[in-house]
Amino acid sequence: MTQHKSSSFRATLKQELPDWVRESIVTEEAAQQLTARYELDKLSKESSGLLAAVIFTLGGLLLGGGLLSFVAANWEEIPTVAKVILLLITLLAFHGVGYWLWHYKGWSRLGHALVFTGSLVFGANIGLMAQIFHVSGEWYGAFGAWALGSLVMAYAARSWITGVLALVNVVIWFLGISHAHQRTGMMVIPLLAAAIFLPLAWQLRSRVLYAATFVGFTIMLCSIAEQQHNSFKYILISLVICGFTTWAAGEFHRFKNIRPEFGNLLAGLGILTLGTISYVWSFHEWWQEGNWLNRAEAKPPTFYWLVPAGIAAIAGLTLIVMIMQEINALPTRRLLAIGITVASGILVICAMLGIAHRGDQMLLTLVVNLAALIIAAVAIAIGVMDERRAAFWAGTVFVVLLIISRFLEYETSLLLKSAAFTLCGLAMIMAGITYEKYLTRKEAHV
Repeated sequence: MTQHKSSSFRATLKQELPDWVRESIVTEEAAQQLTARYELDKLSKESSGLLAAVIFTLGGLLLGGGLLSFVAANWEEIPTVAKVILLLITLLAFHGVGYWLWHYKGWSRLGHALVFTGSLVFGANIGLMAQIFHVSGEWYGAFGAWALGSLVMAYAARSWITGVLALVNVVIWFLGISHAHQRTGMMVIPLLAAAIFLPLAWQLRSRVLYAATFVGFTIMLCSIAEQQHNSFKYILISLVICGFTTWAAGEFHRFKNIRPEFGNLLAGLGILTLGTISYVWSFHEWWQEGNWLNRAEAKPPTFYWLVPAGIAAIAGLTLIVMIMQEINALPTRRLLAIGITVASGILVICAMLGIAHRGDQMLLTLVVNLAALIIAAVAIAIGVMDERRAAFWAGTVFVVLLIISRFLEYETSLLLKSAAFTLCGLAMIMAGITYEKYLTRKEAHV
């Protein structure tokens, strides 16, 4: 176990340990224990393994592209039966050889790359087979078939990148079919996708696939909400709910220490979603009556999208309740959790008031800006408490961006704008200096 520390931390530790031993800061025995605890002797192998995986994947893609290009170049001359056999052999060869190299010869990275390439070849074969037999239909049908085949291979080969490919195809298929056929049953698909892909990511410990599943769920839920035809503020509600739930899932992983490698990524993704939405909707124009956000269509609204949205919201609140004891034990963390929850609630309430055409427009705009500032403050606090520069600077830049946007949005004198921009610049510089001094003092006391 590497204790889920980043590669940069482990690389720095490996570089510093010899000096610590030489300066008698740690003993030889302690250095060996740290080396074993964080698996420092595996760093070079991990780095070369990542490079090999990238090279093998690119090589597999080029190989697959070359074979398909050869088939396409001789397409007219090849008999129909031969075309089908050639496409099937190509597909089976990539999957079969990849699986054999991976599980029987120990060439996991090369085998993984060939299996992934085989899944891409499968997608190309769908289009070529349709051309051979003159099969016509909706464009999204091909992505549905591609998603199904990729999903089977992702589980069979335990391949996270093939899982990501399957997820992307599911989202594309869903966007097509949900807009072509607005059926109540569509509400089940986002929930079903989460139920399929999250366990796969959990088993493979894939942070990319795990986070991508949350993103895919968000996109699909927004697609259903957009079909309300009354206001795009439904999308705001969906994004806020998904952002909150993603953040809550990240905090659950962090506090419960269950798959903690998922924690920071999901929490950061959730805060990023909430911050982006609060900034976009902080402009007064979005809340004006009669704009494109409030246009009404002839079709009556349907609210079946509230089922997956409600389940997501309940899941997020449940996760927060499950870690309430851990949060209450840390007063500062409790304030951060309250801040994100309050900001999310503000955004949802403002969206609902906007849909109902209630509430003063300027007041709604002001409250949304308040929610945005709360989110920025949470990011800055995380940067200070966890010593994470990315979070600190993201929150600081967000505050400055909000201030500058308000000065650009409303008519003010150039002199006032000049003073505001100058003060913001000085404030950022001073914040940076203060923060770096704070980190230096903490490092000196460690």
